[in-house]
Amino acid sequence: MFKNYFKIAFRTLWKNRLFTGINLLGLSLGLASAGVLILFIQRGITFDTFHKDIDQIYFVQTEGKDGRYNQTVHPILGQLVKTYPEIKTGTHFQGWSNLWIHYKGKDLQGDTKFVDTTFFDVFSFKLKYGDARTALRKKESVVLNQKIAQALFGDKKPVGETVTVNDTLNFTVTGVLEKVPENSSLQFEVLAPIAFLEADKNFKENADWYNTFARVYLKLDKNANVAKLEKQFPQFAKAHFGTEAKIRQLHIEPFKEYIHQENPSFKWMIYGAIAISVFILLIISINLLNLNTAIAFTRAKEVAVRKVTGSNLRQILIQFWTESGIVLFASLALAILVGTSYLVPQFNEFRSGRMQLVLNWEQDYMTFLTLAGVISLIAIIAGTYPAVYLNKLDIRDTIKGKLSNKTSSRGWTRGTLIVIQFVIAFGLVIGAITVRKQVSFMRQADLGFEHQDVVVVSADLQYKDEEAAFNQFRPMLDELKRDSRVKSVATSGVVPTKYWSNYNVYLPEGEDNKEIRFKHVGAGPGYTETYGIKMLEGRNFSSEIDQDGENNPVVINESAMKALNWKSAVGKRLRQKNNPKVYTVIGVMKDFHYQDLKDKIEPLLHWYEPAGLNAYVSVKLNDIRQAKSVMAGLEAKMKQIPARKPFSLFYVSDELSRQYNHLDGIWKMVNFVTILSIIIALAGVFGLITLAANQRTKEVGIRKVLGASVGEITFLLARDFMILVTAAVIIGLPVAYTFESSYLRSFEYRTSIEWYVYALVGFGALVLTLGTVGFQSIKAALTDPVKSLRSE
Repeated sequence: MFKNYFKIAFRTLWKNRLFTGINLLGLSLGLASAGVLILFIQRGITFDTFHKDIDQIYFVQTEGKDGRYNQTVHPILGQLVKTYPEIKTGTHFQGWSNLWIHYKGKDLQGDTKFVDTTFFDVFSFKLKYGDARTALRKKESVVLNQKIAQALFGDKKPVGETVTVNDTLNFTVTGVLEKVPENSSLQFEVLAPIAFLEADKNFKENADWYNTFARVYLKLDKNANVAKLEKQFPQFAKAHFGTEAKIRQLHIEPFKEYIHQENPSFKWMIYGAIAISVFILLIISINLLNLNTAIAFTRAKEVAVRKVTGSNLRQILIQFWTESGIVLFASLALAILVGTSYLVPQFNEFRSGRMQLVLNWEQDYMTFLTLAGVISLIAIIAGTYPAVYLNKLDIRDTIKGKLSNKTSSRGWTRGTLIVIQFVIAFGLVIGAITVRKQVSFMRQADLGFEHQDVVVVSADLQYKDEEAAFNQFRPMLDELKRDSRVKSVATSGVVPTKYWSNYNVYLPEGEDNKEIRFKHVGAGPGYTETYGIKMLEGRNFSSEIDQDGENNPVVINESAMKALNWKSAVGKRLRQKNNPKVYTVIGVMKDFHYQDLKDKIEPLLHWYEPAGLNAYVSVKLNDIRQAKSVMAGLEAKMKQIPARKPFSLFYVSDELSRQYNHLDGIWKMVNFVTILSIIIALAGVFGLITLAANQRTKEVGIRKVLGASVGEITFLLARDFMILVTAAVIIGLPVAYTFESSYLRSFEYRTSIEWYVYALVGFGALVLTLGTVGFQSIKAALTDPVKSLRSE
């Protein structure tokens, strides 16, 4: 019996091969896209959930006058564990400097995090080699990831091997990590005991009860009352925090929310992916249902004959389900091929190295089962609706062909579904235009500084002898400044696009109640000249005037002066809240965008940092085309200084463009889905107009005999579809505007979408639909009426 179902199904699908092809195209592309998005959603909503006791893990936040942030003071961990019994344990996860690891002539540096001996008690990262319970107990121990271990030791098991760290220290390799999952908030390549870092003089000077740079994670008892625990924190802060920090508030938040606290846009990316995947599945379902329903009426006599010969509803349903199932699962096979060979690599390229999708059949089986379940549901619905409806028709009317009144009542259902399809497509088109226009706006905006002719060289190459390197480096800088091809040179700890999240609270002299949170970094002479940053008043640093640093000179930006309510700033003095040292303002820079345009320009302070082995050397050239020759000479000289890192540089213009690559990725994804939705919607309309023309062959022939023109017949066949698309455009306008407004409000500096863009998109939708239905309508109108009437 089942053999007959399949035989009839294949015959029916081949007979209606145009519609079968349209369904296969739409379903395979749609399922492939939805599958990749569902995979991303699955990775996103399961972020960090591989940790065994995720519901007991929390992270510490500090709240000041400018809001909450995910750092706190370094000494807090031990005191919290000691004070509150409901806190079972905890660990730091501290970045500071990346260790250089040497083994038998090989020098490697990995992303290093300093953690407590309890790190593996809090988090469930797995070791391929070694014992997690003891791996970090000794101060001179190190845990490597597989990539670093393979590079240093090859295929040899490295546990127990001795490596040289930072040229002078002997450490023992006590563990090799299994691959850290892509959907882990904590990413690292090397783990070292925090005790090693705490012995560092510079670290100890900053690791007090005021500076909030530490990341601290806690593991609470299962029955801990978090709200009750937090109520005790104000007293804790007063008892332990430094004098200037006692007003701060402490909070703890669930670790499963950490990714969203660190990257608020990530949650919206997941929501967006969910919305888009639902839209895709909705569009392909509507298309399948529309075409199946329309085609079903051509099979009314077949169903009637089946009923006369004894078939019941169950058998008719099985036949229709078989046909839908064959199409859907064939589409699924094509979708997997398209998804794995094209869409997943493209998606990873869109993501620019952030949380890459790596297919793992064992890990992702639930995703594929979900997709298979969705497909099965679509197949059942697409097969059930037409089968049940045709089964209800009167057998006598069906066999006599009296279905015109019966079937016309179902037109509104198809019409509604077509409108929904085009509303979604319209919204996606506006969404793609909005994202693209915002990215273009940010790339082309006036940033308040010059970047076209600036090349930045990394000066911090981890020199083996810092003093010797400094003595060799200074003459190089002087020679570079004298080069006729060079306009100016500056050294600095940061450059635009690479400013740290380094803040402190400053107080204007004599106004201890006015606390302003500044982003502060070091910059040297020539910085504003090299980047063309305009000075509102005063001057920039000068190596001749400021070399001794007697007045602790600083330069602030326009936003800082406004925050301080100063009409003039030069000569005024500031101090840090936790430091009696007084700084004198020597200049005010006009505001410039030192970070991307998503965020507001914050108060900024540059302290004086004399030229030397700073992080960056910025070189402004007379002509950027000369960069290659100038940099080649500088590279040759810098290679003479023994260093661990190779010479590297970047063009500031390229770096500015690169910081919006993630938005480019979003645009490409939305753009792809938009094109896909348009193709599917138009393919569905094409199938329906073809079917409508075939069903009205006799009517068209009679109208032509009675004198109707090609234009009149074309209008007759296309009219209903054009009305539906017009309705979709009218409904889609407010939907698209709501999305566009909501998205753009997430940017501090944003573009706007003019009214004519909506008009053009609406007009374009009508033109595309007219082209699609018009082609088939004209073809039907040009058919010889003699043949049309004879065929009936």
